[in-house]
Amino acid sequence: MYSTTQWFLFFYIYCFFGWIWESVYVSLRTREWVNRGFMHGPFLPIYGSGAIVILLSTIGVRENIFLIYLFGMISSTILEYFTGDAMERLFHVRYWDYSQHKCNLKGHICLMVSLAWGAFSILLVKVLHPPIEDLVMSIPLTAVDITSFALTIYVAVDMTVSFNEAMDLKATLVKLAESNEEIRKLQNRIDVVAAIAEDDIRRFKEERAEKKKTRKERFAENLQEARERSLAHLENLSQQIFEYFTNTEANSADLTEYLDRVEAEKRKILGRTDREYNHLAKILRRNPGAVSKHHGEELASLLNMLKR
Repeated sequence: MYSTTQWFLFFYIYCFFGWIWESVYVSLRTREWVNRGFMHGPFLPIYGSGAIVILLSTIGVRENIFLIYLFGMISSTILEYFTGDAMERLFHVRYWDYSQHKCNLKGHICLMVSLAWGAFSILLVKVLHPPIEDLVMSIPLTAVDITSFALTIYVAVDMTVSFNEAMDLKATLVKLAESNEEIRKLQNRIDVVAAIAEDDIRRFKEERAEKKKTRKERFAENLQEARERSLAHLENLSQQIFEYFTNTEANSADLTEYLDRVEAEKRKILGRTDREYNHLAKILRRNPGAVSKHHGEELASLLNMLKR
């Protein structure tokens, strides 16, 4: 029906249309311009892939609107699920999330969007594609080949850059998660040391009170013995308390220094003028609704810092 390069051209056209739709929709919701999508350029591959899948799955039923709706909905939903699942497994980030919608499956697909895919299938097959098909078919095949080849190179470069950004973002989230876990461990150590020290101080006060009571009752008989025993006990406990508080102060200093390093690293990661990490901010700005099951706390902190 179509040549390979014509299929490629259809793919890029619908990638572009999908980018327009998503960018306008998200920009209106956020009230600021958002260059939506995984890539830098004006292409959203999920829409191009969805359009191609719909066109392929409905080739034999284009005269039956119900079957167009059904086949288009099923094929697009399958594509969206496996694409979303693969991206989350690879990057540890969910670039679209339907978890807040009813009847969703792992946040990758949901009933409402699947029904919308069916409606879009009818719109695509019956309204959008016919004039686009006429336009592409009217272009000389050589021109189609050249255009498709040039766009393929451009998209491949853009996809490579975007892929590297996504992997850098994943590495950053992993690093922040490790830092946060280290902070939690240090804090737990401090809490344990402080609790032990507090408990020993309490026991020391109780024992000292008991010793005083005993000395009063047996003052005449063993004053010297009680005094030596109390002084030895006091010296021992004082040394223990000193060690506990010394450790606590050391851990507190370590924690403060560690927190400062982590915060400095976070600021460095999202520094608008830092070339090394500036691309992390770019990919997050293109996907303001991104979530992460593996590193939700870290991703949320990065997104919040972008808003400052």
